[in-house]
Amino acid sequence: MPVTGKYSFAATLNYSTLAAITLSLGSGINPAFYIRQNSSNNVIGGLFPLLNVSLTLLTFRAILGNGTVTLAGDLLLNAGDTIDLYYEANGLTVGLNLGGVNSAGMVWSCHRIS
Repeated sequence: MPVTGKYSFAATLNYSTLAAITLSLGSGINPAFYIRQNSSNNVIGGLFPLLNVSLTLLTFRAILGNGTVTLAGDLLLNAGDTIDLYYEANGLTVGLNLGGVNSAGMVWSCHRIS
């Protein structure tokens, strides 16, 4: 950041899977997008939307084939801090088209508010 202050961040991140989900995700697999401060500290996060189904003989947990992850928050930052947007698969092995189908895209913004 060019100057110390309070900044507002917002991101809308669309995605689509490149293949059908064939296996249920384990309970510890939680893919997400994060805004990181100085390349190491996750300061704002958003998990992928998941479908959890439990029927008599079936339990299934998977990300949606198309979806949107939204991140928003305010941060107190110092002059010289860097902010980056990261994707963490956290064990998700299916390929993704970041930006989604139909060119929905990815948008993020930062505004100094004080």
